[in-house]
Amino acid sequence: MHVSAETRLFWHEEPPRGFKEWFLGTGSHGTAVGGGSIRVDEYLSDPTQPELGLKVRGSATGVEVKGLIAVIQDDLRVSPFAGPIELWAKWTSEVLQLDSVPTISTEKQRWLRTFDTTVITPVDIPLDSDEQPLRGTVLPVRGCNVELVKVRLLPTEETWWTYALEAFGTLETVENSLRTVAKILIARHEPALGNPLVASYPAWLSACGQAHGWVQQRGGVQ
Repeated sequence: MHVSAETRLFWHEEPPRGFKEWFLGTGSHGTAVGGGSIRVDEYLSDPTQPELGLKVRGSATGVEVKGLIAVIQDDLRVSPFAGPIELWAKWTSEVLQLDSVPTISTEKQRWLRTFDTTVITPVDIPLDSDEQPLRGTVLPVRGCNVELVKVRLLPTEETWWTYALEAFGTLETVENSLRTVAKILIARHEPALGNPLVASYPAWLSACGQAHGWVQQRGGVQ
């Protein structure tokens, strides 16, 4: 089981002015951003369910099952961040399939920064285009991923952008890791976030499905 503490923001069509350049650039961060490749993820389509997500990641086998455990009562209040911290658990099953249920396809281009929070002052881990550590470094057992993703909803061709902090580790450590990395990002002069939609992926997909009135069909939506 993988445990995470998360806060996620969405913008329709474009991120705030200067935000992509700040996140991808090395000037404020000191290390190059990882990722940048494009993949297609397939999600279970269930507009009534904002707390459970089932996903096939790119060309990977099996299904990722992600469920909301709790919402932290003390919101993240590190300006310009302001919103709930959600605790999630994730499992991967090689047996489950989404072939016989309604699904939504998303085309994603993701850029990633990973922080090691096992040390007193968290540090960036250099990543390559495949989001793997560079120069012999390894991924920590406790840390925080920070991602910026361009998402295209294939049912509608709409473009969205999402920015998220996703801390990983144990149930006892993930909240503190997220709060610590949020403060580091602010110190790097993060641009204003505008007025984003604050939502998890399942909640966002649920809202999109309800807004568009998608007709659920096995193997896709219309």
